[in-house]
Amino acid sequence: MKQLLRPLTLLFLALVTIGCEDPVPTDYKPEVVVQAFLIVDQPIKDVQVYWSQPMTDSFSYQRATIRDAEVWVVEGAARYPLRYVGDTTGGHYEAADSAVRIRPLTTYRVEVRVGQAFVVGTTTTPDRIAWIKDLPPELDYPGRENELLPVDSLKVRWTIPAPGMEYVLRMTCLDTLNYGTYLTPPTDETNGRIRDKELVDENEPLGRLPVRLAFVQAPDVFSWAAFKYFGMHEFSVYAGDRNFVNWFKQITFTRQYNELLNSVTGGIGVVGSASVVHDTVFVRR
Repeated sequence: MKQLLRPLTLLFLALVTIGCEDPVPTDYKPEVVVQAFLIVDQPIKDVQVYWSQPMTDSFSYQRATIRDAEVWVVEGAARYPLRYVGDTTGGHYEAADSAVRIRPLTTYRVEVRVGQAFVVGTTTTPDRIAWIKDLPPELDYPGRENELLPVDSLKVRWTIPAPGMEYVLRMTCLDTLNYGTYLTPPTDETNGRIRDKELVDENEPLGRLPVRLAFVQAPDVFSWAAFKYFGMHEFSVYAGDRNFVNWFKQITFTRQYNELLNSVTGGIGVVGSASVVHDTVFVRR
């Protein structure tokens, strides 16, 4: 998730500083930004805290990251302190006790204190989801001329935690370099892209990642357009709460900050949650 969200949020935060057709301010005052996604059955991790940045300077996660924030995740009477962990992209906060797992159908509160700023957000986690019908282990790519032919047998289905939910689908190529490694017997054949220069998002941060995202409102879906590459892929379905879905829509579709969709008080950002299922599939040439 962090590999995907970092470049997306970079673009989003740049737009936050401008607003809708507003001039670049000369007296810009940074705000605390919190991005916390709590994933059911996973540890508390990848909570990001940083300063928003003005458009008068290039954006850098290393420079923007706040390393001395006090961060807690609260669930009922339990209060879990988070620690800062540095990495090459700026760092994040995670629970010291990795045995603590996010529970379904539970309300969590995230609190962040930076100096005099106090940012708070809450989320109620969805129920678990499970596959009803997942993808087969291998798919034979039919060629560009056959991409739109019906493939009902390949449509995937999952359980619905609650009515009216929306889902974030993510297809990630796990190895953009090697193709023959996964064949039987193995070969030294290299991987390649299905669409070389026809990606509409090629000039965006997301276009340079081996990832495709989509929003759907119901199961029973499949599209060859989900694949950028041949080879081994991971397919993920996130059943998110409203905060999770709204934040993704802002940073991928509108790309303009809407404070009505802000899910924290005292700053900018999101405290959301989701349940997730994963599956792997190998796309053959």
